[in-house]
Amino acid sequence: MIDNDRIKPEALSKSNLLKLFNEIYQLEDIDAIQIPKEDEIDNIKNPVEKEIISQIIQKVIEFVNNLEQIKQDIESSFPILNTEEQFG
Repeated sequence: MIDNDRIKPEALSKSNLLKLFNEIYQLEDIDAIQIPKEDEIDNIKNPVEKEIISQIIQKVIEFVNNLEQIKQDIESSFPILNTEEQFG
């Protein structure tokens, strides 16, 4: 589900995937993410759908595992500026 819409894996667009990863990035509780278990994926009959889902799940897991480092890298590259002091 992305933006409360059920989207078939083969119908996912780049925009859908961007929204998905953005939502993950903005989550306050990363443990709230529910990743399907292997047996749930194995129950998918369509091999194309199964492969798409497997690849997306793999990338989501990698993203989640690296999320803290990604956030630290972004925050250190783009520190919060106090604009009142600069332009006050």
